[in-house]
Amino acid sequence: MNGILSSRPAAGPVRLLVGTQLMLLVQTVLIFEASASLPTPLQALLVMNWVVGVSALIAAVRGPRAEQSPPWWKRRDDH
Repeated sequence: MNGILSSRPAAGPVRLLVGTQLMLLVQTVLIFEASASLPTPLQALLVMNWVVGVSALIAAVRGPRAEQSPPWWKRRDDH
């Protein structure tokens, strides 16, 4: 497990954290704090963005599974 909390994090979780979590979570909090009354559709969109940001944070902390086999399109054809 090479998540962001390990001593040597993998590049994928770090990119996932910076690219999604920071952007979505900070942006969502700033918009909610900037306006007292937001329209309901905008509030729903912000909540969805917050959910995606939190899921990206959780995925970045956990890191990729080491025992995962390569996808079908990357497997070698050993004939």
